[in-house]
Amino acid sequence: MLIKRFLLFFIFLLLIFPAFQKEFNPIISKSLKGAFTPAPKPAASCSAFMNGSFQQQYRQNIEDSVGFRPDFVRLYNQIDFSLFSIAHADQIVVGKNNELFSKDYIDGYLGKSVFGKRFMDDKIRMLKYVQNYLWETKRIMVIVMIPPDKGSFYPELIPDRFLKMERHQTNRDYFTKKAHEAGINVLDFNPYFSALKHTSRYRLIPSTGIHWSDYGSYLAADSAIRYFEKEKGIVMPKMILDSIQTSTSPRNLDDDINKTMNLIWNAPHEILAYPCYHFVTDTTRSKPAALFIADSYIWGWYHQPIIKNLFRNQEIWYYDYAVYPESQTKMKYTWEINLREAIERQDFVILFQVGAGNGNPGAGIIDRLYTEYDTTRGNPIRKIENEILKSPSWLSKEKQKATERKLPLAIIVRSDAINLYNTELLKKK
Repeated sequence: MLIKRFLLFFIFLLLIFPAFQKEFNPIISKSLKGAFTPAPKPAASCSAFMNGSFQQQYRQNIEDSVGFRPDFVRLYNQIDFSLFSIAHADQIVVGKNNELFSKDYIDGYLGKSVFGKRFMDDKIRMLKYVQNYLWETKRIMVIVMIPPDKGSFYPELIPDRFLKMERHQTNRDYFTKKAHEAGINVLDFNPYFSALKHTSRYRLIPSTGIHWSDYGSYLAADSAIRYFEKEKGIVMPKMILDSIQTSTSPRNLDDDINKTMNLIWNAPHEILAYPCYHFVTDTTRSKPAALFIADSYIWGWYHQPIIKNLFRNQEIWYYDYAVYPESQTKMKYTWEINLREAIERQDFVILFQVGAGNGNPGAGIIDRLYTEYDTTRGNPIRKIENEILKSPSWLSKEKQKATERKLPLAIIVRSDAINLYNTELLKKK
């Protein structure tokens, strides 16, 4: 009888303590990683009560604010991950041997098309024009740089349910083939990493991360230095390896997927390598300047810091949207910058994106550069701009949009002209 009473009392405590924790918060729970906005308390109204929305939002509010919620979430996530290989994180897939993948990279490996060949052919045509123009008139080198993607690097670790699907030519394969044929400067790290895959002593892409490891990004930077020197005929700072530290605890971005999963214990991982190196710079020579229009792979080079030591500036346009490092303190956007001035103070303009941006590296910068520098009558985007400017009703709408967004009219017109052009291009078979 005493045992039954004790169990009843213990169950009562389990039920009441979360409410006590919610009200008085005596124990500080570690917050969850990622963006989370709890549902607010619903406003009472007859209509909301009758259609059920009040009850639904009220229930969600209680669930989101219950005491120890972060701990319960981590417990739930840990059970699903450890027992069923399920990751409760956006677009994350648990592969064989607990390898963590982004589903986007699996789709990329399977060749699930984002853009068609006609679209990619058009971007290559534009890029070829921009590359030639900037090199011939300004001696600015445009380079498409492609980091390795995990889906193509570890296809054998992708879950079988995906490997059973039909595989097609990837956008990266098509883009790089056609770009090489067109004479576009492409530095694709995928073949290089694949060649090192079975001989490297250390992981080039960590099991708990989505990007290249610190060790992998170091090797890629060393290779890029030689590429810059050869293609532009310059002398770059030398990266000298001092030692390699190993660690059982991932550092920097090497467990970026794991951090989003909100587990009690970290996902299993291998011993990782962290190169220690220094740079030797010829002080009689000026370092080159570079603008990176990049995705998240660039942070491996930015934070180490490789970019700071190789170039005289640090300019990153994240997906041709946010400007860094300025946006670390206050958001600054690429449309606030004079495009021509920003480009023409560089020695290198580097479109740095995994998978070659699915065939559109630079996240739209190719369209902007082509429209800026091709001033001929044959430029289809400029033709659309002229149509907008000649149409009183259309122009009026553009002016209203510019006022609402607090942006110059010219930026709105060009942006809409580019969007219209690409929309029509994607419709064509």
